Amino acid sequence: MPPIARRLAGGLAMPLGSVVLAFVIGAVIVAVTGGNPLDAYSGLLCGGLGIACSQGENPALQVSTTIVYVIPLITTGVAVALPFRAGLFNIGAEGQLLAGMMACTAIGVKFSDLPSPILLPMVLLGGMAAGAVWAGVPGILKATVGAHEVVTTIMLNYVAQWLLRYLIIGGPLQLAPGTSKSLTIGPGAWLARVLPNDNSLVIFGLPAGVFRVHTGLLLALVAAAAFAFLLWRTSLGYEIRAVGQSQRAARYAGVSVARTIIVTMLIAGAFAGLAGAIQIAGVDHNLTDIYFSDTTGFDAIAVALLGLGSAVGIVLAAILFGALHAGGSVMQADAGISGSLVFVLQALILFSIAANFIGQIRRLIPGLGRPAALPPEMPPAAPMMTEAAVPPVEP
Repeated sequence: MPPIARRLAGGLAMPLGSVVLAFVIGAVIVAVTGGNPLDAYSGLLCGGLGIACSQGENPALQVSTTIVYVIPLITTGVAVALPFRAGLFNIGAEGQLLAGMMACTAIGVKFSDLPSPILLPMVLLGGMAAGAVWAGVPGILKATVGAHEVVTTIMLNYVAQWLLRYLIIGGPLQLAPGTSKSLTIGPGAWLARVLPNDNSLVIFGLPAGVFRVHTGLLLALVAAAAFAFLLWRTSLGYEIRAVGQSQRAARYAGVSVARTIIVTMLIAGAFAGLAGAIQIAGVDHNLTDIYFSDTTGFDAIAVALLGLGSAVGIVLAAILFGALHAGGSVMQADAGISGSLVFVLQALILFSIAANFIGQIRRLIPGLGRPAALPPEMPPAAPMMTEAAVPPVEP
C-alpha cells in the first residue's frame, strides 16, 4: 500500500471504528430491549439520508431536514476544533452560540425596519461579536491568571442559558406576557432559502415552502474553509499549532503564548456566535425557550473530535450527527424505537473517541493529569483555582 494511502487509512481507522462500535452496541441494546435493530437503523437511514424509505416518507424532505441540522454543527464544530489545536478545550461553544443568537435577535428586533443589505450583515456580525466576547473572557482569564478554560467556559454556558430565559420570559425581548419567545427579527435579517418559499410551487412532489434549507449552508461551508486556511496557510495558524504542541517550544520560536490563547478563543467564539446568528436568521427568526436545553454546542465537541480537527472531517461528522438528529423521529414512527436511541449512539461515539484521545484530554482537564504549561510571565492563579489545575509560579 502506498504511504499516502496507508496514512489515510490509519487516520480514518479511529473515527470509523468509533462509529461502527457505537452502532454495534446500539443494535445490541435495541435487540435486548425487544426491538429490531434492522428496522431501527432503516428508520434512521430513511430519516437522515432519505434512503430506503418504505413508509411513504419523502426522501428530499428528509435530506432537507438533515441539512438544517448540519449547518450549525459545522460552524460550532470549527469553534471547538480551533482551540483544541492550541491545546485548549472549548466546552463553551453552547454558550457562545446562545450569545450569538441573543445578539442577532436583539439587533434584528431593534433595527427591524432596515433593508436586508444593511440589516443582514449587522445581525451576522453582531452574532459573531457576541460569541467572540463570550469566548474571549475565558481566553483572557486563561492567559493572565491561569483560570482553566474548561471551568470558565462551562460556567458561562449557564450564564448564557439563564440570560436567554431572562430576555424572553418577562424580559425586554419577550413577545407578550405569558409567552416564552421573543419578538420576530425584521424580514431584512432573514437568510434566503435555497428553494423559493412558495407553497404554490411543487418541487420533489411537495410544496417548495416545506424545504427549509437556507443560504446559511454556504456560510457554514465558508467557515469550514476559512478554518482550514487559517490553520494551515497563515502565520497565526502556525502559532496556534505551535502552542498546542508545546508552549515552551513556541515561546522559544518567538510566539506570544498569551496572545495566541486570547486570539484563538476570540476567533472560536466568533465561529460559534455566527452559528447562532445563522440559526436565528435562517430558521427560527426569533428566540424561543427551546434553546434553553439546546445541545448543539455540546454535540460540536463530538463533531470536532470525530472529524479529527480537520475541516473536511468536521463537515462529514456534522452530516452524521445531523442525520442522526433528523432520523430519530422517523425511526420512532416507523420502527417503534424510541428516538432517545439517537442520543445513546451519540454518547457511545463520543465515549469511543474519548478513549482514543484520553492522553490529550487528561492534559487539558483539571485533575486528570498534568495540565499544559502556562507562560512563565503569568502571575499565580486566583485562590479559587486548585494547584492541580494551575502549577504555582516561582516568584
